[in-house]
Amino acid sequence: MGNPLARAAGMVRGVVVVTGTDTDVGKTYATAALALAGYSAGRRRVAVYKPVQTGVVGDDSGDVDDVARLCAAAGLPGGALTTHEGQRLSEPMAPPPAADLDGVALLSLDDHAERIAALLHEHDLVLVEGSGGVLVELDGEGHNIADLTQIIRRAVDPHVHVVLVVRSGLGTLNHTLLSLEALCRRGVRVLGTVLGSWPADPQPLHETNRNYIRTIQAQDGTNIPLLGAVPQGWGAADGM
Repeated sequence: MGNPLARAAGMVRGVVVVTGTDTDVGKTYATAALALAGYSAGRRRVAVYKPVQTGVVGDDSGDVDDVARLCAAAGLPGGALTTHEGQRLSEPMAPPPAADLDGVALLSLDDHAERIAALLHEHDLVLVEGSGGVLVELDGEGHNIADLTQIIRRAVDPHVHVVLVVRSGLGTLNHTLLSLEALCRRGVRVLGTVLGSWPADPQPLHETNRNYIRTIQAQDGTNIPLLGAVPQGWGAADGM
């Protein structure tokens, strides 16, 4: 299968954080496509890290397993990709209440940053896939993926960027702009946006939303590029 985010190949290096405007917007598919893009640009050792995986029990498959299957289906050599979870929780909800129900403490952002640093030491590209949207709490202390990105910038990779995965349908413009404003106000560098589930038969609404998202600018007036659109069901024929 082709890579819908091939144009991002030259952009992804070091640590890239993948977040979204909401849950189920296609972050996992976008993460897999970015891993393929990085490999095609010469990042021969790629790691994917999920700080908190919720909604899994025991040996259930998680998002990083889906990334691995997608990459394998696209022909990525098995030894080129490693996947890691920081913590897994059984309930399909935000990390703090899921941790409460499981009776465990959440890892701190510093814990995650240390694990990401260790991965970066051994890999050319580390993709960090967040949980839910930009401001979903990760650690039980009010900190989110934007805060983790700032810690990564200070302690791990000064060039870390975020990719924001967005919807194509009704309501996406408000959600996209709010999420980008939250990131920019926190000083987080945004590499670009990705349409996470592009319909096979796009309607005028989808097309006009895509055209608008292409024109969004950061606070300094620079364009925030649309890196591509991942088709709905991308990789499904290959066992997903």
